[in-house]
Amino acid sequence: MEMYIVLAVTLFMMVMFVWHKVPFGVTTMTCCIVLAATGVLKLSAAFTGFGNKIVVLIAPMLALSTALTKTSLVARIGTMMQTMKGKSGIALILMFYVVGMIFAQFIPSTAVISIMIVFLMTLGNTGDVTAKRLLLPLLGVLCAWKFRFPIGLGASTFAQINGYYEGIISDPSMQLTMMDPFFFAIPSMIVLAGFCIFGWKLMPKDEGDVDKSALKESKKANALTHGQEMYVYAVFAIVMLLMILNKWTGNLLYLAPGMGVLALLYGGVMKPDEAVKSMTVDMIWMIAGVLVVADALGSSGAGDLIGNAVLAILGENPSSMMVMFVFSTATIVMTTFLSNTATQAVLIPIAASICLAGGWDPRGVVLIIGTANMFALGFPSGSGEAAVAFAAGGYNPVKVLKFTVPYMILAIITCALTAQFMYPLY
Repeated sequence: MEMYIVLAVTLFMMVMFVWHKVPFGVTTMTCCIVLAATGVLKLSAAFTGFGNKIVVLIAPMLALSTALTKTSLVARIGTMMQTMKGKSGIALILMFYVVGMIFAQFIPSTAVISIMIVFLMTLGNTGDVTAKRLLLPLLGVLCAWKFRFPIGLGASTFAQINGYYEGIISDPSMQLTMMDPFFFAIPSMIVLAGFCIFGWKLMPKDEGDVDKSALKESKKANALTHGQEMYVYAVFAIVMLLMILNKWTGNLLYLAPGMGVLALLYGGVMKPDEAVKSMTVDMIWMIAGVLVVADALGSSGAGDLIGNAVLAILGENPSSMMVMFVFSTATIVMTTFLSNTATQAVLIPIAASICLAGGWDPRGVVLIIGTANMFALGFPSGSGEAAVAFAAGGYNPVKVLKFTVPYMILAIITCALTAQFMYPLY
């Protein structure tokens, strides 16, 4: 009975993620309450996700990223772009892309695309290189590059992916290391950025300005003094160093972001209510809840049931390459219409269950999902940044298929081949 309850709760979670009429965090907390109320989990175990080391790592990292956005870094890059405004052709396009790539390592992509739209509006609406022709390719670059480097939130990517399946496959040798997501993403970063550098010409030549009204007004953060900025940069650099050197720093990998937030609070750079607000986001509630559901899948036997069922569909001893292509295609199709986080949270536990049933190495498959879930480019419902880009550009999803379809095909092929090279199933 416990197994069927867990399956029902998992199905409910998936349907609610697809429907997305309530915050993801509300959905996962409801799942935790149901698991506790039905006796599948003890009340103390149903909410242990908030104390999980993944949440302990990610929550303060959000606060550190918030502090970084208060510095003059964004303004300085904006000034640099103004000096380049007279450039044209490939130099101008590369300038926008490179700035977007840098921003995407530290700032959520919805904020990045909003900032970049303001910069793009300095372009004219006639000629070859226009804001409307460049906006969607710029989104393509952001999708390929956001949080890929092991700095900022990108340093916690491996832990977040591990959290989705460590309750199903507990073998430490089958878990990802900090550098795995970065190395895995390098081919897709290069291939997709290269496509966007030249593929913008596939965008229709519709004249007209980008709609600035599609952007949400945001409050400007209080400016920091030069000394405070240097303090933020120093704290951020130390935290990143402790995380990158995790082979020697051990548990400081998970404690370093929290220590960094305490340092910012002590230095007066960030107020306590500001730090709490930056960490109390839907993503944290969602991750905490998904971790609990994933653990229940593993302990109840529901994960084995799902894995064996899908394994039967794939057939006996399917080729490793075929499985990689199946998950790569499924992830990119799903993330085109569903949110990045929902796609990842739904597919990783299923993929891990299949790998457990087949006796396969799960790392290549989960890396595909953890990477490809970001490639939400073809439809506005795929992510917040996609919604902003489509609204601001006034794009008809059908009319931009000449650009989005090749992008997605390249993403599918690149992720599948990279996974097969790095971590084949057998």
